[in-house]
Amino acid sequence: MRSLRLVVLLGLAWPGAPLAAAEFSLLPQPLQIGPFVLTERGGATVSREDLRGKVWIAHFFYPTCQGVCTKTVPTMRKVQEAVAGKPDIVLVSIALTGDDPALLQQFAQDHQADPKQWLFLTASSKSDDVLAIVQESFFQTAVRNPDAKPGYEIDHSKSLVVVDRQGIMRGYVDGTDAANVPALVAHARRVAAERYWLPAQNAVLNSLSTALLILGWIAIKRRRETLHKACMLLALATSAAFLAGYLYFHFAVLDGQPTRFRGEGWVRPAYFTILLTHTVLAALVAPLALYVAYQGLRDRRPRHVRVARWTLPMWLYVSVTGVVVYVLLYQVYPPY
Repeated sequence: MRSLRLVVLLGLAWPGAPLAAAEFSLLPQPLQIGPFVLTERGGATVSREDLRGKVWIAHFFYPTCQGVCTKTVPTMRKVQEAVAGKPDIVLVSIALTGDDPALLQQFAQDHQADPKQWLFLTASSKSDDVLAIVQESFFQTAVRNPDAKPGYEIDHSKSLVVVDRQGIMRGYVDGTDAANVPALVAHARRVAAERYWLPAQNAVLNSLSTALLILGWIAIKRRRETLHKACMLLALATSAAFLAGYLYFHFAVLDGQPTRFRGEGWVRPAYFTILLTHTVLAALVAPLALYVAYQGLRDRRPRHVRVARWTLPMWLYVSVTGVVVYVLLYQVYPPY
């Protein structure tokens, strides 16, 4: 089975294989990247495990290449421009000639590569065979051509490959055609966005909670107590579901790491003001909402009404600003 996969992918990745222009090509079968250990231009060791949790775009080249690299490297520069500032997407260029990290450092500087977003990897030791790593771990073409003239010593893949957060190759484009950049970036962003379905679900829960609170308020104004009670208990349940989803996402999915807000200018202080007030009031509303519900179910109307007058507007604010925070953080200024 491994041999079959290798044959299929080598056929797709061979320099002469035709790739459709301006299209993202899905692999016949998504494949797990094999283990590897390489050295980044700054001297740090990078392994497959170090890239887990990131969506990355793999690129294969060598600094003295006069063939397809003269087109794929400029394409990677365009990709870098398209994903600049998006921390969930990383570019990974692998030097096939096992070059000195200092040489890669200069090469990266010449191509204005952001070290935080565009990695240049090479052999971690002189004994490492980068070509074998590319063939065995990435299932890509990388073979020496001993009779070639300078600059054409290695026949290698011209594909730019999207790898998901679990290290699975999801597809590729022809890196020699800059027209493929929009399709490549769009697919990489779709893969990166798969992680964020829970925040979208939580925003829906906040929206539902807002609607139920308003409906419950209208119901009690019209003396429809049964409808009021049902709406408020459902609002309490949706808020509890939101809290469970929020905690799961931030501690189980993100491992306790915050999602960085990427907005700049006036929107930045506005966002953090909304976030701060949302967080503080959410901490206050949780016990107040439980207290108000308890007093209402016990038919202690004076206490229920007295506290509910303060709790309802705060609860509404928390629900509405929860949606606003989601839109700003994941839609207007997404990390992917």
